[in-house]
Amino acid sequence: MPPSQNLPPDEMLWTAREVANYLRASMSWVYKAAENGKLPCIHLGAMLRFEPAAVRAHLHSRVDRPSVTITPLPSEPDSE
Repeated sequence: MPPSQNLPPDEMLWTAREVANYLRASMSWVYKAAENGKLPCIHLGAMLRFEPAAVRAHLHSRVDRPSVTITPLPSEPDSE
């Protein structure tokens, strides 16, 4: 039995595939986001691994802030 199976799930690092499944995103998106610094990751040689708590925190920080700022148009003065 591999040692990783003895660890609780939150103590194991996720693979890009596991992150993609969690976020319901494509693997290419996960790699691009990690490469661009938009998704927290750990480089282990040529491999990328992801800390589950960091991925969740990143997701919640994105959900808590609006992706678009809506600025109301100035109201027109009433013409009499």
